[in-house]
Amino acid sequence: MIAASMRQGSAADAVDGVMPRHVAEPADANELASTLQAASRDKQITVLRGGGTKLGWGRPAAAIDLVVSTAKLNTLLVHRHGDMTATAHAGVSLAQFNRELARHGQWLPIDSAFDAATIGGIVATNDSGPVRHRYGTPRDLLIGVTLALTDGRIVKAGGHVVKNVAGYDLGKLASGSFGTLAAIVDATFKLLPIPQASATLDASYDDGEVLARDVMQVSTSQLEPMAFDVMLDGGQYRLRLLFASSPEAVSAQIESAQRLLSKPSTVVTGDPEMDLWTDQVRSPWAGTGAVIRFGWLPAKLEGSEPRAASSALTIRYDEPSPWRCSSPQDVTAAASTIAAAARAVPDRKDRLNAARMSVPVLMT
Repeated sequence: MIAASMRQGSAADAVDGVMPRHVAEPADANELASTLQAASRDKQITVLRGGGTKLGWGRPAAAIDLVVSTAKLNTLLVHRHGDMTATAHAGVSLAQFNRELARHGQWLPIDSAFDAATIGGIVATNDSGPVRHRYGTPRDLLIGVTLALTDGRIVKAGGHVVKNVAGYDLGKLASGSFGTLAAIVDATFKLLPIPQASATLDASYDDGEVLARDVMQVSTSQLEPMAFDVMLDGGQYRLRLLFASSPEAVSAQIESAQRLLSKPSTVVTGDPEMDLWTDQVRSPWAGTGAVIRFGWLPAKLEGSEPRAASSALTIRYDEPSPWRCSSPQDVTAAASTIAAAARAVPDRKDRLNAARMSVPVLMT
Protein backbone atom coordinates (compact mmCIF):
# COMPACT_ATOMS: atom_id res chain seq x y z
CA MET A 1 0.00 0.00 0.00
CA ILE A 2 1.07 3.62 -0.47
CA ALA A 3 2.25 5.42 2.65
CA ALA A 4 0.84 8.88 1.93
CA SER A 5 -1.94 9.97 4.34
CA MET A 6 -2.05 6.45 5.83
CA ARG A 7 -2.43 5.59 9.50
CA GLN A 8 -3.39 2.68 11.68
CA GLY A 9 -7.09 2.14 12.26
CA SER A 10 -8.54 2.78 15.72
CA ALA A 11 -11.76 2.05 17.58
CA ALA A 12 -13.07 5.45 16.46
CA ASP A 13 -12.80 4.26 12.83
CA ALA A 14 -14.88 1.10 13.40
CA VAL A 15 -17.66 0.34 10.93
CA ASP A 16 -20.48 -1.64 12.55
CA GLY A 17 -18.06 -2.67 15.27
CA VAL A 18 -15.36 -3.82 12.83
CA MET A 19 -12.09 -1.91 13.23
CA PRO A 20 -10.14 -1.37 9.98
CA ARG A 21 -6.46 -2.21 9.77
CA HIS A 22 -5.61 1.11 8.10
CA VAL A 23 -7.24 4.46 7.33
CA ALA A 24 -6.24 6.62 4.35
CA GLU A 25 -7.12 10.30 3.99
CA PRO A 26 -6.18 11.36 0.44
CA ALA A 27 -5.68 15.09 -0.05
CA ASP A 28 -6.46 15.22 -3.78
CA ALA A 29 -7.94 13.25 -6.65
CA ASN A 30 -4.64 11.69 -7.74
CA GLU A 31 -3.88 10.41 -4.25
CA LEU A 32 -7.41 9.03 -3.93
CA ALA A 33 -7.13 7.17 -7.24
CA SER A 34 -3.68 5.82 -6.32
CA THR A 35 -4.98 4.61 -2.96
CA LEU A 36 -7.86 2.75 -4.60
CA GLN A 37 -5.54 1.26 -7.22
CA ALA A 38 -3.18 -0.06 -4.55
CA ALA A 39 -6.06 -1.45 -2.49
CA SER A 40 -7.48 -3.20 -5.54
CA ARG A 41 -4.09 -4.63 -6.48
CA ASP A 42 -3.61 -6.01 -2.97
CA LYS A 43 -7.21 -7.29 -2.87
CA GLN A 44 -7.98 -5.33 0.28
CA ILE A 45 -11.51 -5.02 1.64
CA THR A 46 -12.13 -1.28 1.37
CA VAL A 47 -14.82 1.04 2.70
CA LEU A 48 -15.30 4.63 1.53
CA ARG A 49 -16.23 7.10 4.27
CA GLY A 50 -17.46 10.68 4.11
CA GLY A 51 -19.11 12.04 7.24
CA GLY A 52 -19.69 8.50 8.51
CA THR A 53 -23.42 9.09 8.95
CA LYS A 54 -24.63 6.10 6.92
CA LEU A 55 -21.95 3.48 7.50
CA GLY A 56 -24.63 1.29 9.06
CA TRP A 57 -26.57 1.13 5.79
CA GLY A 58 -26.06 -2.11 3.90
CA ARG A 59 -24.67 -5.46 4.92
CA PRO A 60 -21.84 -5.25 7.50
CA ALA A 61 -18.40 -6.51 6.52
CA ALA A 62 -16.80 -9.37 8.46
CA ALA A 63 -13.39 -7.65 8.17
CA ILE A 64 -12.11 -4.34 6.81
CA ASP A 65 -8.56 -3.79 5.58
CA LEU A 66 -8.85 -0.13 4.63
CA VAL A 67 -11.15 2.82 5.22
CA VAL A 68 -10.68 5.61 2.66
CA SER A 69 -11.85 8.92 4.10
CA THR A 70 -12.72 12.04 2.09
CA ALA A 71 -12.14 14.29 5.13
CA LYS A 72 -9.33 16.20 3.39
CA LEU A 73 -11.33 16.65 0.18
CA ASN A 74 -13.31 19.46 1.78
CA THR A 75 -13.12 22.44 -0.56
CA LEU A 76 -15.92 24.27 -2.33
CA LEU A 77 -14.20 24.44 -5.71
CA VAL A 78 -16.32 27.07 -7.45
CA HIS A 79 -19.74 28.70 -7.21
CA ARG A 80 -20.93 29.96 -10.59
CA HIS A 81 -23.76 32.02 -9.15
CA GLY A 82 -24.54 33.59 -12.51
CA ASP A 83 -25.20 30.14 -14.01
CA MET A 84 -26.70 28.84 -10.74
CA THR A 85 -24.32 25.88 -10.53
CA ALA A 86 -21.60 24.93 -8.05
CA THR A 87 -18.88 22.30 -7.71
CA ALA A 88 -17.70 20.92 -4.37
CA HIS A 89 -15.30 18.22 -3.23
CA ALA A 90 -16.83 15.03 -1.88
CA GLY A 91 -15.83 15.79 1.72
CA VAL A 92 -17.67 19.10 1.95
CA SER A 93 -20.68 18.82 4.25
CA LEU A 94 -24.11 19.70 2.91
CA ALA A 95 -24.53 22.28 5.68
CA GLN A 96 -21.21 23.97 4.80
CA PHE A 97 -22.08 23.86 1.11
CA ASN A 98 -25.42 25.60 1.60
CA ARG A 99 -23.91 28.22 3.91
CA GLU A 100 -21.50 29.21 1.14
CA LEU A 101 -24.23 29.20 -1.51
CA ALA A 102 -26.48 31.38 0.68
CA ARG A 103 -24.06 34.28 0.26
CA HIS A 104 -25.53 34.67 -3.23
CA GLY A 105 -29.10 33.77 -2.26
CA GLN A 106 -28.91 30.21 -3.62
CA TRP A 107 -29.09 26.69 -2.19
CA LEU A 108 -28.93 23.02 -3.04
CA PRO A 109 -32.48 21.80 -2.24
CA ILE A 110 -31.62 18.58 -0.43
CA ASP A 111 -32.58 17.86 3.17
CA SER A 112 -30.68 15.22 5.10
CA ALA A 113 -31.37 13.85 8.56
CA PHE A 114 -27.65 13.92 9.33
CA ASP A 115 -25.77 17.13 10.15
CA ALA A 116 -22.39 15.69 9.13
CA ALA A 117 -23.60 14.30 5.78
CA THR A 118 -21.14 15.14 3.00
CA ILE A 119 -21.68 15.86 -0.68
CA GLY A 120 -20.01 12.59 -1.66
CA GLY A 121 -22.06 10.56 0.80
CA ILE A 122 -25.33 12.20 -0.20
CA VAL A 123 -24.72 11.41 -3.86
CA ALA A 124 -23.42 7.90 -3.16
CA THR A 125 -26.55 7.04 -1.13
CA ASN A 126 -28.93 9.33 -3.09
CA ASP A 127 -30.02 10.60 0.32
CA SER A 128 -33.01 12.93 0.36
CA GLY A 129 -35.92 14.10 2.49
CA PRO A 130 -39.35 15.73 2.14
CA VAL A 131 -38.34 18.43 -0.38
CA ARG A 132 -37.66 15.70 -2.97
CA HIS A 133 -41.40 16.02 -3.68
CA ARG A 134 -40.64 19.18 -5.65
CA TYR A 135 -36.94 19.11 -6.45
CA GLY A 136 -36.16 15.41 -6.71
CA THR A 137 -33.18 13.55 -5.27
CA PRO A 138 -29.45 14.36 -5.54
CA ARG A 139 -29.44 12.25 -8.70
CA ASP A 140 -31.86 14.73 -10.31
CA LEU A 141 -29.81 17.79 -9.31
CA LEU A 142 -26.40 16.41 -10.27
CA ILE A 143 -25.05 17.70 -13.59
CA GLY A 144 -21.37 16.75 -13.38
CA VAL A 145 -19.10 14.43 -11.45
CA THR A 146 -15.45 13.43 -11.11
CA LEU A 147 -14.77 9.82 -10.11
CA ALA A 148 -11.66 7.92 -9.00
CA LEU A 149 -11.61 4.31 -10.23
CA THR A 150 -9.90 1.28 -8.75
CA ASP A 151 -7.52 1.03 -11.73
CA GLY A 152 -6.06 4.44 -10.83
CA ARG A 153 -7.90 6.43 -13.47
CA ILE A 154 -9.76 9.69 -12.84
CA VAL A 155 -12.81 10.18 -15.05
CA LYS A 156 -15.14 13.12 -15.52
CA ALA A 157 -18.69 13.19 -16.82
CA GLY A 158 -21.25 15.92 -17.37
CA GLY A 159 -20.32 19.58 -17.19
CA HIS A 160 -20.66 22.87 -15.34
CA VAL A 161 -23.81 24.23 -16.94
CA VAL A 162 -27.38 23.00 -16.60
CA LYS A 163 -27.77 22.21 -20.30
CA ASN A 164 -24.90 20.01 -21.42
CA VAL A 165 -24.45 16.76 -23.30
CA ALA A 166 -20.80 16.10 -22.51
CA GLY A 167 -19.94 12.41 -22.15
CA TYR A 168 -21.85 9.56 -20.57
CA ASP A 169 -24.07 10.35 -17.62
CA LEU A 170 -21.87 8.57 -15.09
CA GLY A 171 -23.24 10.79 -12.34
CA LYS A 172 -26.60 9.04 -12.56
CA LEU A 173 -24.79 5.71 -12.39
CA ALA A 174 -22.78 6.70 -9.31
CA SER A 175 -25.85 8.11 -7.52
CA GLY A 176 -27.16 5.51 -5.11
CA SER A 177 -24.27 3.11 -5.81
CA PHE A 178 -23.05 3.32 -2.18
CA GLY A 179 -19.44 3.66 -3.31
CA THR A 180 -19.35 0.24 -4.94
CA LEU A 181 -18.45 1.51 -8.43
CA ALA A 182 -16.04 4.38 -7.80
CA ALA A 183 -15.08 7.07 -5.30
CA ILE A 184 -16.65 10.48 -5.84
CA VAL A 185 -13.98 13.19 -6.02
CA ASP A 186 -16.25 16.16 -6.65
CA ALA A 187 -19.78 16.87 -7.81
CA THR A 188 -21.46 19.70 -9.70
CA PHE A 189 -25.10 20.61 -9.06
CA LYS A 190 -27.72 22.89 -10.47
CA LEU A 191 -28.94 25.28 -7.78
CA LEU A 192 -32.15 27.09 -6.88
CA PRO A 193 -32.82 30.55 -5.41
CA ILE A 194 -33.55 30.52 -1.70
CA PRO A 195 -37.32 31.09 -1.34
CA GLN A 196 -38.29 34.47 0.06
CA ALA A 197 -40.99 33.00 2.29
CA SER A 198 -42.45 29.71 3.41
CA ALA A 199 -45.40 28.36 5.39
CA THR A 200 -46.61 24.90 6.39
CA LEU A 201 -50.14 23.57 6.72
CA ASP A 202 -50.53 20.95 9.45
CA ALA A 203 -53.82 19.01 9.61
CA SER A 204 -54.91 16.04 11.76
CA TYR A 205 -57.29 13.21 10.83
CA ASP A 206 -58.96 10.35 12.66
CA ASP A 207 -60.20 8.70 9.48
CA GLY A 208 -57.69 7.40 6.92
CA GLU A 209 -60.24 7.53 4.09
CA VAL A 210 -60.95 11.22 4.71
CA LEU A 211 -57.20 11.86 4.67
CA ALA A 212 -56.85 9.94 1.41
CA ARG A 213 -59.53 12.04 -0.24
CA ASP A 214 -57.84 15.27 0.86
CA VAL A 215 -54.49 13.96 -0.43
CA MET A 216 -56.09 13.34 -3.82
CA GLN A 217 -57.67 16.81 -3.81
CA VAL A 218 -54.30 18.46 -3.23
CA SER A 219 -52.27 16.22 -5.54
CA THR A 220 -54.63 16.77 -8.48
CA SER A 221 -54.87 20.54 -7.94
CA GLN A 222 -52.67 23.32 -9.31
CA LEU A 223 -50.89 23.69 -5.96
CA GLU A 224 -47.10 23.23 -5.90
CA PRO A 225 -46.00 22.24 -2.40
CA MET A 226 -42.28 21.90 -1.75
CA ALA A 227 -42.98 19.02 0.64
CA PHE A 228 -46.11 16.86 0.91
CA ASP A 229 -46.03 14.38 3.80
CA VAL A 230 -48.57 12.01 5.31
CA MET A 231 -47.95 10.39 8.71
CA LEU A 232 -49.56 7.89 11.03
CA ASP A 233 -48.63 8.39 14.68
CA GLY A 234 -50.40 6.48 17.43
CA GLY A 235 -53.55 6.02 15.36
CA GLN A 236 -53.67 9.71 14.42
CA TYR A 237 -53.13 10.70 10.78
CA ARG A 238 -51.36 13.94 9.89
CA LEU A 239 -51.00 15.83 6.64
CA ARG A 240 -48.23 18.40 6.22
CA LEU A 241 -47.83 20.67 3.23
CA LEU A 242 -44.86 23.02 2.85
CA PHE A 243 -45.14 25.95 0.45
CA ALA A 244 -42.12 28.15 -0.37
CA SER A 245 -41.97 31.00 -2.88
CA SER A 246 -42.62 34.73 -2.77
CA PRO A 247 -44.73 35.95 0.18
CA GLU A 248 -47.71 36.59 -2.09
CA ALA A 249 -47.53 33.18 -3.76
CA VAL A 250 -47.17 31.38 -0.42
CA SER A 251 -50.17 33.20 1.02
CA ALA A 252 -52.30 32.39 -2.04
CA GLN A 253 -51.35 28.71 -2.03
CA ILE A 254 -51.99 28.37 1.71
CA GLU A 255 -55.47 29.83 1.27
CA SER A 256 -56.19 27.54 -1.70
CA ALA A 257 -54.99 24.48 0.18
CA GLN A 258 -57.13 25.30 3.21
CA ARG A 259 -60.20 25.47 0.98
CA LEU A 260 -59.41 22.03 -0.43
CA LEU A 261 -58.94 20.32 2.93
CA SER A 262 -61.98 18.92 4.72
CA LYS A 263 -60.35 19.34 8.15
CA PRO A 264 -59.16 22.47 9.96
CA SER A 265 -55.44 23.11 9.62
CA THR A 266 -52.78 25.09 11.43
CA VAL A 267 -50.40 27.43 9.59
CA VAL A 268 -46.83 27.17 10.89
CA THR A 269 -44.12 29.71 9.98
CA GLY A 270 -40.74 30.97 11.21
CA ASP A 271 -38.61 29.02 13.67
CA PRO A 272 -41.44 26.64 14.67
CA GLU A 273 -41.78 25.67 11.02
CA MET A 274 -38.05 25.05 10.70
CA ASP A 275 -38.11 22.91 13.85
CA LEU A 276 -41.15 20.98 12.58
CA TRP A 277 -39.44 19.93 9.34
CA THR A 278 -36.13 19.23 11.07
CA ASP A 279 -37.95 16.80 13.34
CA GLN A 280 -39.84 15.41 10.36
CA VAL A 281 -36.64 14.63 8.45
CA ARG A 282 -34.97 13.02 11.45
CA SER A 283 -37.93 11.15 12.91
CA PRO A 284 -37.47 7.87 10.94
CA TRP A 285 -33.97 7.50 12.43
CA ALA A 286 -34.74 8.69 15.95
CA GLY A 287 -36.33 5.53 17.35
CA THR A 288 -35.39 1.89 17.69
CA GLY A 289 -38.29 0.39 15.73
CA ALA A 290 -38.39 -0.87 12.17
CA VAL A 291 -37.87 1.74 9.44
CA ILE A 292 -39.37 0.45 6.21
CA ARG A 293 -39.57 2.47 3.02
CA PHE A 294 -42.53 1.60 0.80
CA GLY A 295 -44.25 3.50 -1.98
CA TRP A 296 -47.60 3.55 -3.70
CA LEU A 297 -49.68 5.93 -5.77
CA PRO A 298 -51.85 8.50 -3.95
CA ALA A 299 -54.88 6.84 -5.56
CA LYS A 300 -54.11 3.67 -3.56
CA LEU A 301 -53.82 5.46 -0.24
CA GLU A 302 -57.57 5.34 0.41
CA GLY A 303 -58.63 2.37 2.50
CA SER A 304 -55.11 1.59 3.66
CA GLU A 305 -54.55 0.72 7.30
CA PRO A 306 -50.76 0.73 7.66
CA ARG A 307 -49.45 -0.93 10.80
CA ALA A 308 -45.90 -0.77 12.12
CA ALA A 309 -44.29 -4.17 12.50
CA SER A 310 -43.31 -4.68 16.12
CA SER A 311 -39.54 -5.06 16.19
CA ALA A 312 -36.44 -3.65 17.82
CA LEU A 313 -34.74 -3.43 14.43
CA THR A 314 -33.93 -0.72 11.96
CA ILE A 315 -34.70 -2.05 8.50
CA ARG A 316 -33.74 0.09 5.54
CA TYR A 317 -34.79 -0.68 1.99
CA ASP A 318 -32.87 0.81 -0.93
CA GLU A 319 -32.45 -1.73 -3.74
CA PRO A 320 -34.80 -3.58 -6.15
CA SER A 321 -36.21 -6.87 -4.86
CA PRO A 322 -38.71 -9.62 -5.73
CA TRP A 323 -41.33 -8.24 -3.34
CA ARG A 324 -44.24 -6.91 -5.37
CA CYS A 325 -47.47 -5.61 -3.90
CA SER A 326 -50.65 -4.28 -5.47
CA SER A 327 -52.17 -2.62 -2.40
CA PRO A 328 -51.18 -1.11 0.95
CA GLN A 329 -52.58 -4.24 2.60
CA ASP A 330 -50.02 -6.30 0.66
CA VAL A 331 -47.34 -3.90 1.85
CA THR A 332 -48.39 -4.49 5.46
CA ALA A 333 -48.21 -8.26 4.94
CA ALA A 334 -44.76 -7.97 3.36
CA ALA A 335 -43.51 -5.81 6.22
CA SER A 336 -44.78 -8.28 8.79
CA THR A 337 -43.12 -11.18 6.95
CA ILE A 338 -39.77 -9.39 6.73
CA ALA A 339 -39.87 -8.33 10.39
CA ALA A 340 -40.83 -11.85 11.52
CA ALA A 341 -37.94 -13.33 9.55
CA ALA A 342 -35.52 -10.88 11.17
CA ARG A 343 -36.88 -11.56 14.67
CA ALA A 344 -36.43 -15.29 14.13
CA VAL A 345 -32.64 -14.85 14.27
CA PRO A 346 -31.84 -15.47 17.97
CA ASP A 347 -28.77 -13.30 18.46
CA ARG A 348 -29.47 -9.55 18.53
CA LYS A 349 -26.34 -8.58 16.56
CA ASP A 350 -27.10 -11.19 13.88
CA ARG A 351 -30.68 -9.94 13.87
CA LEU A 352 -29.47 -6.42 13.19
CA ASN A 353 -27.17 -7.67 10.44
CA ALA A 354 -29.95 -9.69 8.83
CA ALA A 355 -32.28 -6.72 8.96
CA ARG A 356 -29.88 -4.53 6.99
CA MET A 357 -30.45 -6.50 3.81
CA SER A 358 -31.91 -4.23 1.13
CA VAL A 359 -35.40 -5.53 0.35
CA PRO A 360 -37.76 -2.82 -0.91
CA VAL A 361 -41.32 -3.51 -1.92
CA LEU A 362 -42.44 -2.56 -5.42
CA MET A 363 -46.04 -1.55 -5.99
CA THR A 364 -47.67 -2.96 -9.15
